[in-house]
Order: sequence, then structure tokens, then C-alpha cells
Amino acid sequence: MPPERTEKGLLAALLDANFDSLVTPKLLKVFYALSMVMVTLECIAIVGFAIWVISMDFYWAVAILLILATPLIWFFQMLFVRILMEAVVVRFKQAEYLRIIKDKG
Repeated sequence: MPPERTEKGLLAALLDANFDSLVTPKLLKVFYALSMVMVTLECIAIVGFAIWVISMDFYWAVAILLILATPLIWFFQMLFVRILMEAVVVRFKQAEYLRIIKDKG
């Protein structure tokens, strides 16, 4: 029976020269959190720009549309990021399951 594998931390997995531990799945949580922050800051900047445009008395209708569209922009950008992250996770889960099958055999 193969020995039980213990979960390594990020630094230990990063320094693992045998590549028994995968680093990318551990980093995906950080990348997802950073992408949520970046998309949210971008949408706040879009709303700020729209408010600035409204204050200039021209193109105010476009600015109102931009303010109304900002939640949709946020939603679709986060959906896109989530789909990409899930695709990466699925690929790494496949690799992990194949490793488990290999260790059993």
C-alpha cells in the first residue's frame, strides 16, 4: 500500500524538486481574490469617470448608461474570471486523480 501523502504548504510545494506537490491550485485562491479586487476597483473607477462626465453637462446620458451598465460589466468580468479559474482547477484535479490511480496500481 502506498504511503499517505501529507499536504505541503505553499513554500514547501514551491521548493519541491520532485514535483510531487502542485503549486498552482494553491495560488489560484490568491489570484481569484486579487482578480475580484481588481475588477471591483475597475468598476469603481468607471462609476467615478461617469460621475465626472455628468458634472461637465455634456454626454450626461451616456454617463448615466455607463453607471447603469457597471454592474453588468462587473458580473460578466467576474464570470469570465471564474470560468477560467474553474478550467484550471478541473485540469489540476484530473492530474491529481490520475496520480491517485497510478499510486493504487
